[in-house]
Amino acid sequence: MIAPLIVFIVGLAVLGWGFLQQRKRDAMAATPTLTCAEIGSGAGPVTCEVKGAATPGPNGPITAPFSGRECVWYHAKVSVRYEHHEYRDGRRRTTTRERTVHDETCPVPFGVQDATGQILVRHEGASVDGAHQSVQRFEPAGQNVNLFGLNIRVNFSDVKGHRYEEWIVPPGQPMYVLGAAGVENRQLTMRSPDGSPFIISTRSEEQLSGRLRTSMYVGYTGGGVVILGSLVWLAVKAFGG
Repeated sequence: MIAPLIVFIVGLAVLGWGFLQQRKRDAMAATPTLTCAEIGSGAGPVTCEVKGAATPGPNGPITAPFSGRECVWYHAKVSVRYEHHEYRDGRRRTTTRERTVHDETCPVPFGVQDATGQILVRHEGASVDGAHQSVQRFEPAGQNVNLFGLNIRVNFSDVKGHRYEEWIVPPGQPMYVLGAAGVENRQLTMRSPDGSPFIISTRSEEQLSGRLRTSMYVGYTGGGVVILGSLVWLAVKAFGG
């Protein structure tokens, strides 16, 4: 009975993911688009959308750790690939696995510039949809040894190598941001809103809305099919012995 229940839970998770995509899309449709000037002239914080080009924060541009490229935001990740050994029924079984050993998102805020001014986005480590992948490489472990004129890779450990991945937002990148905007310390600022999704994307509003619609349908359809299949499986096991 355990396996069908696990599949049922997976189906619920997929269904919940679809609901999250719908929630983001509904929030986009219900949220007004404001310029920096309109936000600055308002009476208080407001949940809105802003559109413009990415600019460096107060301390200037930053440098991505792996590519060395200039950017306003980055996400860097390192995974180790290794051999995992386990013994079953007196036999040794070896599988290749990967696990993340470093996962870092730049905490520095960046700006979004439109025709009327600039607003500071305090993302606080939030992800950026559609960020450019600037690095994706795998470095095998061990060292090269020249043996009789042949270069051979020698490695005596279970570690097979490391995967390096990096995503960046370069200066000038068109941005769409949905969040809570207002004036903080005489600076237009946007941050995560209360009770609404915080969306930061390099895609246009139209592109992002279409992508979320597709993801929503996939989540609802896939989750429904998995849940239905788990219930049928559970019924067969319950009544079929």
